[in-house]
Amino acid sequence: MRLSSLITATLGVILNYGVAVAQPAPLSADYWMPGCRDVAKLIHFSNEEDSKEDLLKMGFCEGIISGLSYTGISFGLCAPDGATSQQAVRAVVQYIDGQPRRLDEDFRGLVLEALQAAWPCKK
Repeated sequence: MRLSSLITATLGVILNYGVAVAQPAPLSADYWMPGCRDVAKLIHFSNEEDSKEDLLKMGFCEGIISGLSYTGISFGLCAPDGATSQQAVRAVVQYIDGQPRRLDEDFRGLVLEALQAAWPCKK
Protein backbone atom coordinates (compact mmCIF):
# COMPACT_ATOMS: atom_id res chain seq x y z
CA MET A 1 0.00 0.00 0.00
CA ARG A 2 2.75 2.45 0.90
CA LEU A 3 4.72 1.76 -2.29
CA SER A 4 1.71 2.28 -4.54
CA SER A 5 0.89 5.53 -2.73
CA LEU A 6 4.48 6.68 -3.11
CA ILE A 7 4.51 5.85 -6.81
CA THR A 8 1.19 7.60 -7.34
CA ALA A 9 2.35 10.72 -5.52
CA THR A 10 5.67 10.76 -7.38
CA LEU A 11 3.92 10.45 -10.73
CA GLY A 12 1.53 13.21 -9.72
CA VAL A 13 4.41 15.52 -8.92
CA ILE A 14 6.21 14.69 -12.16
CA LEU A 15 3.10 15.21 -14.28
CA ASN A 16 2.21 18.46 -12.54
CA TYR A 17 5.75 19.80 -12.25
CA GLY A 18 5.05 22.54 -14.80
CA VAL A 19 2.47 24.02 -12.44
CA ALA A 20 4.96 23.95 -9.56
CA VAL A 21 7.64 25.59 -11.69
CA ALA A 22 5.33 28.47 -12.59
CA GLN A 23 5.28 29.49 -8.93
CA PRO A 24 8.44 30.76 -7.28
CA ALA A 25 9.96 27.77 -5.50
CA PRO A 26 13.35 27.94 -3.83
CA LEU A 27 15.87 25.34 -4.94
CA SER A 28 17.71 25.27 -1.63
CA ALA A 29 18.21 22.10 0.34
CA ASP A 30 16.61 23.84 3.31
CA TYR A 31 13.34 24.13 1.38
CA TRP A 32 13.19 20.48 0.28
CA MET A 33 14.67 18.66 3.30
CA PRO A 34 11.45 18.49 5.38
CA GLY A 35 9.90 16.41 2.61
CA CYS A 36 13.00 14.25 2.37
CA ARG A 37 12.97 13.61 6.10
CA ASP A 38 9.34 12.50 5.85
CA VAL A 39 10.16 10.14 2.99
CA ALA A 40 13.13 8.75 4.94
CA LYS A 41 10.76 7.95 7.82
CA LEU A 42 8.21 6.34 5.47
CA ILE A 43 5.49 8.84 6.34
CA HIS A 44 2.18 7.85 4.75
CA PHE A 45 0.86 9.94 1.89
CA SER A 46 -2.68 9.29 3.07
CA ASN A 47 -2.25 11.57 6.08
CA GLU A 48 -5.09 14.08 5.71
CA GLU A 49 -3.09 16.71 7.60
CA ASP A 50 -0.45 16.84 4.86
CA SER A 51 -0.77 19.92 2.73
CA LYS A 52 -0.27 19.85 -1.01
CA GLU A 53 3.06 21.56 -0.42
CA ASP A 54 4.16 18.80 1.98
CA LEU A 55 3.25 16.17 -0.60
CA LEU A 56 5.02 18.13 -3.34
CA LYS A 57 8.19 18.27 -1.27
CA MET A 58 8.02 14.54 -0.52
CA GLY A 59 7.42 13.63 -4.16
CA PHE A 60 10.09 16.01 -5.45
CA CYS A 61 12.64 14.65 -2.99
CA GLU A 62 11.87 11.04 -3.88
CA GLY A 63 11.90 11.78 -7.61
CA ILE A 64 15.18 13.70 -7.65
CA ILE A 65 16.98 11.20 -5.45
CA SER A 66 15.64 8.15 -7.29
CA GLY A 67 16.41 9.67 -10.66
CA LEU A 68 19.96 10.63 -9.77
CA SER A 69 20.69 7.37 -7.94
CA TYR A 70 19.88 5.38 -11.07
CA THR A 71 21.91 7.49 -13.48
CA GLY A 72 24.99 5.62 -12.39
CA ILE A 73 28.51 5.83 -13.67
CA SER A 74 28.00 8.97 -15.76
CA PHE A 75 27.79 10.88 -12.48
CA GLY A 76 30.43 8.87 -10.62
CA LEU A 77 28.06 6.88 -8.47
CA CYS A 78 27.41 3.19 -8.52
CA ALA A 79 24.40 2.11 -6.50
CA PRO A 80 24.80 -1.45 -5.25
CA ASP A 81 22.60 -4.14 -6.75
CA GLY A 82 19.31 -4.25 -4.93
CA ALA A 83 19.64 -0.74 -3.50
CA THR A 84 16.24 0.81 -2.86
CA SER A 85 15.08 4.37 -3.24
CA GLN A 86 14.45 4.35 0.52
CA GLN A 87 18.14 3.61 1.14
CA ALA A 88 19.12 6.40 -1.24
CA VAL A 89 16.83 8.89 0.51
CA ARG A 90 18.22 7.94 3.91
CA ALA A 91 21.80 8.36 2.67
CA VAL A 92 20.99 11.80 1.29
CA VAL A 93 19.17 12.93 4.44
CA GLN A 94 22.05 11.77 6.64
CA TYR A 95 24.62 13.52 4.42
CA ILE A 96 22.79 16.84 4.12
CA ASP A 97 21.71 16.92 7.77
CA GLY A 98 25.37 16.43 8.66
CA GLN A 99 26.21 19.69 6.88
CA PRO A 100 23.76 22.27 8.22
CA ARG A 101 25.82 25.22 6.98
CA ARG A 102 25.22 24.14 3.39
CA LEU A 103 21.42 24.12 3.51
CA ASP A 104 21.27 27.26 1.39
CA GLU A 105 22.95 25.43 -1.52
CA ASP A 106 21.10 23.92 -4.47
CA PHE A 107 19.34 20.76 -3.34
CA ARG A 108 20.07 18.84 -6.54
CA GLY A 109 23.81 19.42 -6.31
CA LEU A 110 23.90 18.25 -2.70
CA VAL A 111 21.87 15.14 -3.59
CA LEU A 112 24.37 14.21 -6.27
CA GLU A 113 27.27 14.85 -3.89
CA ALA A 114 25.61 12.74 -1.18
CA LEU A 115 24.99 9.82 -3.53
CA GLN A 116 28.56 9.99 -4.84
CA ALA A 117 29.81 9.85 -1.25
CA ALA A 118 27.49 6.97 -0.33
CA TRP A 119 28.00 4.88 -3.47
CA PRO A 120 31.25 5.82 -5.21
CA CYS A 121 32.28 3.81 -8.25
CA LYS A 122 35.28 1.58 -7.63
CA LYS A 123 38.17 2.26 -9.94
